[in-house]
Amino acid sequence: MKTEAILYASEGVGIGIIAKMVERAERTAQEWPAEWQATRMRRVPAGHAGNQDAAEPTRAQKEELRAVLARPSSPAGVRAEFWDVPAIRDVVKTLFDARYQADSSYQLLLRLCGPSLEPPDPFDEHRNEPAITRRMAWATTQVKALLDAGWEVYTADEVRLEHEAWTRRMQPPKGQRTRPSVDRQKTSQSFFGALPPTSRTVAPYPTEQNQNTEQTILAPDLLQRETETEKIAVVLDNARFHHAKALTDLHEPGRLLERITPIHPPPYAPDHNPVEHVWNAAKNNIATIQHETPEETLGVSASHVTGRAVDYDFEHLPLRETRNDFVS
Repeated sequence: MKTEAILYASEGVGIGIIAKMVERAERTAQEWPAEWQATRMRRVPAGHAGNQDAAEPTRAQKEELRAVLARPSSPAGVRAEFWDVPAIRDVVKTLFDARYQADSSYQLLLRLCGPSLEPPDPFDEHRNEPAITRRMAWATTQVKALLDAGWEVYTADEVRLEHEAWTRRMQPPKGQRTRPSVDRQKTSQSFFGALPPTSRTVAPYPTEQNQNTEQTILAPDLLQRETETEKIAVVLDNARFHHAKALTDLHEPGRLLERITPIHPPPYAPDHNPVEHVWNAAKNNIATIQHETPEETLGVSASHVTGRAVDYDFEHLPLRETRNDFVS
C-alpha cells in the first residue's frame, strides 16, 4: 500500500483519492511520499563492515542500471525471461554489492529506470491486422457516403457497469473489544450507447437485462424514435446477438427497424469503435473511487459520459493499448 501511494503521488494523483485507494487516512497518505522523498530506499548491510553507502543509487549508478535494463534480461546475463524483482535483485547485488530490505524497493527502482510495472500486453490470436485495415477502410467509406447523403450515423455498443462497495462498520458487543465487519454489495446496470459523429455526444440508454438480442432491438427502436432523420445507420460490433435472425429481419421494409441500416466493423477490433473508448473512459473514471450506493456509481458514470463532447471517429481515435479492457 505504501508503494502504491508513493507511485500515485509521483503521478500527481490527489491525496484524498490516494487515501481511499490504499484505505488509509489522508495524513498517512501525505506522510508516506514525504518519507520517501526524505529517506528513499534504505539498504540492508551486505554482510561486511562499513557498508553504509547512500540509500539511493548515485546518478552514475542509475545510468549504468538503466543501460542494463534497456536490454532483455537474458542477454544482460540474468537467468530470467523478463525483468522482475529477483532479476533486478541479482543485478543490483552484482553491480553495486547492495541489497534492499523489501521487494517494493526493487519495484520502485524498476519504475525509476523505465520498465513498466504493468503486465505484458495480451496477444489476440484471432486478430488479423491486414483484414482489419481493409474492413475499416470499407466502413469509413460507407459512413462518409451516408453522411454526405444526409443520413444520421451512430457508432453504438453495449456496456455493463458494476458497483461493488465494501462498507466497514464497527460493531462493539457490550463488554468486548470492537471488531470490524465487512458488508459487500454488488450490482450492475447495462447500457446501450450511441455516438453520432456530428454532435459528438453520447446518448446512453439503460437496459433492464443482460446484453442480448431483445435488448438490442429495444434500444435501437428508442434511438430511431428520438431521431428525426429518415435514414439512420448504426455501426455495431460482431457480437453474436447483433447477427441474430430475429434482429436482422427487423431491418427489412415494413418492419420495426426499417429506418436503420446496420454496419459491422471488423471482428476482434473493438479499439476501432469510437464509442468503446467513451465507455472505457467512463469505467476508468469510477474504477478507483468507491461510492456508497449503486445510484451514486451509475450517476457519476452517466454524468461523465453525457457531460462532455468527444472527438472520436474512425480516423481520430486514441492509440491502441491492448491491455485496456474493451467491453464486448
